[in-house]
Amino acid sequence: MSLRAREEPKAAADTGGTRGTARAAAHGAARSREAAAIDRLVYRVLAVGLVVSAALLVTGMVVWAVHGGRLPGSVAGPWRATRQLVGLQPEGFFSLGLLALVLTPVVRVAGSVAVFAKERDWRYVLITSGVLAAMIAGLVVGAG
Repeated sequence: MSLRAREEPKAAADTGGTRGTARAAAHGAARSREAAAIDRLVYRVLAVGLVVSAALLVTGMVVWAVHGGRLPGSVAGPWRATRQLVGLQPEGFFSLGLLALVLTPVVRVAGSVAVFAKERDWRYVLITSGVLAAMIAGLVVGAG
């Protein structure tokens, strides 16, 4: 007798027989739908971040091509970059495009912390929070 065959009657008994098995299957299907919804959300966050970043960078190249001049040698902070973008200066587009590209995975990891907290999976909340803290620390150190 295989290990699986030995465990199936035990699992059915543990869940209340056939009714319990059906309940467990429905719960598993609901979790599969929830996991699929989370996967779609993660995909959308990453796709939107990439599209916004690419749009800003390409627009910056077009503005630079029209205005001429040298390409920027550094990245401006978010407030300065926003003022530059409003003034149609290519540096603002480049800086905000790179910022969007860098922040996209940070937003994805922050979302994962929220999902794990909702599921009450405290082990992964802790692990993912550590990853998020490391990412934010890297941004802070890199900006300073």
